[in-house]
Amino acid sequence: MAITVRDELNLALEAVGVHENVKLMAMHLSEVEGEAGNVLDLLTLIRAHAYRGDVQAGQESLAELTIALEHLSHHIQQLY
Repeated sequence: MAITVRDELNLALEAVGVHENVKLMAMHLSEVEGEAGNVLDLLTLIRAHAYRGDVQAGQESLAELTIALEHLSHHIQQLY
């Protein structure tokens, strides 16, 4: 049987004493985890574009970073 990240987060939340809205919180934590990785990747990409002097690609990556940060912020806010 395959265990998904969300299942692992469900178990982790229950193990630390969270028993209300566990599935919803696990979903938001899973989104935070995925989007945080995306943010780190975009920061690396922006550095690479800057190093190569590719202004247009850097600006496009900055726009993507803005969207990723907004998405990350949304899911963080839903945890409270």
